[in-house]
Amino acid sequence: MKKSKNKNRLIAGTAVFLAACIGLYVFIYVIPGISGALARTAIVSYGNLRVTDEAEAYLVRDELVLTAGQTGTVSYYVDEGVKTRKGTKILDIYPSNDSVTGYYCGYTGVISYYVDGYEGYFSPERVSELEPAELEVLSIEPENTRREHVAAGEPLYKIVLDDVWYVAVPVSEDRLFKYTTGAAVTLEFGEESVSAVTTDLVRKQEGWLAVIRTDKYFEPFASIRKTLLTVVTEDYQGLIIPNTAIAVEEGKEGVYVRDLTGAFHFTRIKVITTDGKDSLVYSGSFHEADSSGEQMKVNTVEIYDEILRQIEPDQGSESE
Repeated sequence: MKKSKNKNRLIAGTAVFLAACIGLYVFIYVIPGISGALARTAIVSYGNLRVTDEAEAYLVRDELVLTAGQTGTVSYYVDEGVKTRKGTKILDIYPSNDSVTGYYCGYTGVISYYVDGYEGYFSPERVSELEPAELEVLSIEPENTRREHVAAGEPLYKIVLDDVWYVAVPVSEDRLFKYTTGAAVTLEFGEESVSAVTTDLVRKQEGWLAVIRTDKYFEPFASIRKTLLTVVTEDYQGLIIPNTAIAVEEGKEGVYVRDLTGAFHFTRIKVITTDGKDSLVYSGSFHEADSSGEQMKVNTVEIYDEILRQIEPDQGSESE
């Protein structure tokens, strides 16, 4: 009987302890998050705003595939992804009943042993003609052609002929705002990144196609055709405000800022960029042309201003 009471006390004590832990967790982590989300106002703060697009992309290169002229065993002299000068020996083929045949680089370029059969389809000359609907159904599986024995007519290797290469990104209508023709972007392949420029935005039957150009070397670029990557279209530091705080009065964007009396007043803003959720805006003041074309100074929000977080359609100017 005594053992049973001790056991019940132990269970009760454990339950109380666990309940206390859960309560403490909710108090520390959950309640602040909820209260922050429900807060009526927000504080203008300094931060970093990156506009990114997580996309499935296709690499486009000027490349030439070389095939074997005879059957035999192979010796290789150039590694994958190495930029090679014209005239450099790439490999030897040793036929069973003939003398060795050497294969030399006919052009200066990057050597790759990965061939997918779409080298002509994904060419720089027709990159703007690619259709997102067609790309979705392509079965692209690069094959490593590097092996001990090769048959006549089989692909041996390919040469990427130009330092310039392209990335074609199918873009849906709701993501188009992230891209601007002529704008610099960064292509992030996992831990590696490459600087590039968006050269064209082409209207397609289904959405759009963003054509991005770069001349930066990226070691595995010659072997990749289809890949997931992150396109960083904008990366700024400045004042951040939630998009829900932005109102429009007389055709001008602004937010409602609380003054020292507690009243809220409409204050003009000028958005530099947005990621769809938050916006980065000018601080202190900005300039714009008036009706006569003269540049005028407009005072705007500053860091630590308190603003209304959520603007209702009939908000109007509000005071407390």
